[in-house]
Amino acid sequence: MTEEDRRLTDGALTRREAILHGGTGLVLLCSFDQLAVKSRPNPKKTAASRRRELTGLFDPFKRDLPRPAVAEPVSTANGVDRYEITMQEGTAEILEGLETPIRGYDGMFPGPTIRARKGRPVVVKQTNELDHETIVHLHGGAQEEESDGALHRYWIQPGDDYTYTYWNQQDQATLWYHDHIHGRTGEHVFAGLAGFYILSDELDEKLGLPRGQYDVPLVIQDRAFNSDGSFRYVRSVEPGMHADTILVNGAIVPRMAVKRRIYRFRLLNGSNARCYQLQLGNGREMFQIASDGGLLPKPIKRTQIPLAPAQRAEVLIDFRKYAPGSKLILRNKLGDATTSAVMRFDVTKGGGREQARIPKKLRPAETIPSASKVRAFELTFEATPTPRWLINGKEYDENRVDADPKLGTTEYWRFINNSDHQHPMHLHACHFRVIEVNGVRPHPADRHWRDTVSVPPRGHVTIQPYFKDYAGQFVFHCHTLEHEDQSMMGSLVVRP
Repeated sequence: MTEEDRRLTDGALTRREAILHGGTGLVLLCSFDQLAVKSRPNPKKTAASRRRELTGLFDPFKRDLPRPAVAEPVSTANGVDRYEITMQEGTAEILEGLETPIRGYDGMFPGPTIRARKGRPVVVKQTNELDHETIVHLHGGAQEEESDGALHRYWIQPGDDYTYTYWNQQDQATLWYHDHIHGRTGEHVFAGLAGFYILSDELDEKLGLPRGQYDVPLVIQDRAFNSDGSFRYVRSVEPGMHADTILVNGAIVPRMAVKRRIYRFRLLNGSNARCYQLQLGNGREMFQIASDGGLLPKPIKRTQIPLAPAQRAEVLIDFRKYAPGSKLILRNKLGDATTSAVMRFDVTKGGGREQARIPKKLRPAETIPSASKVRAFELTFEATPTPRWLINGKEYDENRVDADPKLGTTEYWRFINNSDHQHPMHLHACHFRVIEVNGVRPHPADRHWRDTVSVPPRGHVTIQPYFKDYAGQFVFHCHTLEHEDQSMMGSLVVRP
């Protein structure tokens, strides 16, 4: 038996090549775990034919982009939208012909999208039918402590349920919900416990932005697979889990047929640890209209959109500029051979009369109070006695208060990264403005409301959080999920 035959018998796929439209070569390296469930060779098939079958599972642009299912409320009485969602096991066909076991909301991957409107409360009953504790965090949402989804006392035990109330008093924003069990968040989100929560408001609806089929949520994630099609999750404590295959809305490097119209794309980095720098083609123009906290004051032209884990950006792409038959690849400039291509847009004929527009102005910038206090947080890695990530030299302790701002105030928070890995720092209970990154003002599109900021290796960032919504106990943490799980989280108490 040759070495290649032995490798294929073990079900270990290590390399493939795919040739893109127009003769542009793209090498994608996608691997199956050699220690995973072994696949038995078919004696009637040659090693070459088995290799072709395996590599074909990862061919880019074979599958049309799926759109996440939209959750339907069980009741809309009395001006409240009520949902019932069950956290349960399910399967997803990500690799053709193989079923991938997932843990998802209503057993879906990604979970169902909740569409909400400012001023109209949403109540969600979450039932846990998994065999381990869960808790649900509405990331970027302004909600009370009891519905924030982080503290141990609100964990949902197997077989139990918990009801979350989201008052939706904040402005339009693309939010998402995901599991937040301390110590297992990375594993649970990787397994599928995440979904969109899209909040609209009157201004958003009056701006003439693309709607309906032209308003498209895109969650970008990286995943690795075992030879039986199951996800392969490895808790990589120091760099965080980086996988070798890019999924968009649960499909491997998909394609999307677009009309010659303006489209609105809601981009979410749903990966555990991977950062993206998204570029359309060789630097085609995109208009960013929103970030984590919603609409910017005006659209900003960009040829690259950076997204750290958990960050969102909304962009407009005008496909009227491209002839039918054009194929535009959305690339990750930070990617390697397996993670550079994200998806492809295929421009088709037709499109009809354009009804959307690119507004000149969006939402005026909000005036906020001056900062009342300055706080500093050092981010460090400690290898002994066990590997862990620390804030100001301390592990996370729910019973300790690490920051106690007063409701209605702003502060300056300075994150100082003493490690060789970036840290996307996320605050619950508030949004913030980024003041500086390594002493430099951020890009204009990154100066407005955010809930997650990337602190570069050996660098520093200053933000100005505004604690305007609710008093109570919350958390702040690194959103590289393996860092969060290994204690890079602090206790935040907003005083009334």
